[in-house]
Amino acid sequence: MILLNNLLTPEQQEAVDRLYTHDQTILVADTGVGKTVIALTAIKELIEDGAFKRFIVAGPAKVLDKNVWTNEVKKWPHLKGLEVVEVTGTPKARAKMLEGRACDVIVVSLNNLQWLLGTEHGADGILIDELSKAAGKQTKGLRSKKTGGCFKWRVGMTATPVSQDFQKLFGMCRIIDHGKALGRNKENYLKRHFIPDYNGFNWTLKDGEDETIMEKVKPLVHMIDNDKSKTLPPLHEHIQKFDMPDDTRQIYNDMRNDMVIEEDDLDVEAANAAVRDGKLRQIASGFIYVDATVATLDHARLNEAVDWSTRLQGEPGLIFYEFVEQRQQLERRFKNTNIELAQVRSMSHGVDGLQHKYADVLFYHPLWSRDSKEQAIGRVWRQGQTKPVNVTTLYCRNTLDDVVVARVEGRAEWMELFKQHMRGE
Repeated sequence: MILLNNLLTPEQQEAVDRLYTHDQTILVADTGVGKTVIALTAIKELIEDGAFKRFIVAGPAKVLDKNVWTNEVKKWPHLKGLEVVEVTGTPKARAKMLEGRACDVIVVSLNNLQWLLGTEHGADGILIDELSKAAGKQTKGLRSKKTGGCFKWRVGMTATPVSQDFQKLFGMCRIIDHGKALGRNKENYLKRHFIPDYNGFNWTLKDGEDETIMEKVKPLVHMIDNDKSKTLPPLHEHIQKFDMPDDTRQIYNDMRNDMVIEEDDLDVEAANAAVRDGKLRQIASGFIYVDATVATLDHARLNEAVDWSTRLQGEPGLIFYEFVEQRQQLERRFKNTNIELAQVRSMSHGVDGLQHKYADVLFYHPLWSRDSKEQAIGRVWRQGQTKPVNVTTLYCRNTLDDVVVARVEGRAEWMELFKQHMRGE
């Protein structure tokens, strides 16, 4: 065991030991557990002990934008001396950043991983950050003996290894273990463990196959089972439902049914279903983007936010929004108040957390991404929080909000099933 003078928690130390002693690992841990410092600690020890020369870390571009990995090194005394370079920009700029650099860790976006694998990078270990979001195209080079065969140490980190079922596990395992656990062909994996629908596009997990899959995957996974409910103040989640005004409902129905709105001063057409769904979410928030302008439809959702803030009786509150127009509406209404606004995407990986004075949180509308929601909550419900945390989501009845909430709840159930298998329950 590597001893670090109690700088890390026992759970973090156990994870470091796993990464130090195993060449292939999927590290599963909730937001805020400290996956980054765990990975860097193991990397530093492996380099200092002469087991490896250099490591590549590949992750979402937003991680590089926030200098997550270089900033993490500065926070921990035991990481002093570890040279980390984050490579961004044009191919020419990226090459220049690496020229003559004797660094220990090269951090690159997943979109630029293929480029890096084609260079003389000198790394023999690789870590994929937010593994569950890595697409096959981004990690294709890792499956090639020429560009991926040099990596003796492969690690992936994620907070959500499963979503609507266990299909995502196939791609994650193939990146880390070359297909040893679940095979190298996804179609064969699906046919073995799932049942297709009539057109072959959607697959349903066969009864009992979750156990079969997890028996194969479990040796590859190290999970930090961080039950924050045992160590933190209570977390209470609420749904605050409201109805859409009748005139807005007509506009909503036109877009939903015909993919077009033809009003006296409103002419909007959706090119496809994805654009339509985006428009429906805008309408349910009381506005719609029309070319380069914004048409305000109602203030029903904004009024619900005001009701929520009134119940706080002057205590600080935090509202997570998604659209720019939502922020502008909220800024006008909550100017010079104790209400803070935060864009959902800004609360993801690498954010140190908000001041612990925030214990009342409002999601302005339901989020498609369960990951994003949990990451956002994790910035408030974390170590140092002394108050019970109340999380409220505004929910417009009989709209796409119904679908979003059902999808997120379904993903939570699959994640709990994964954890139960890992615990041996």
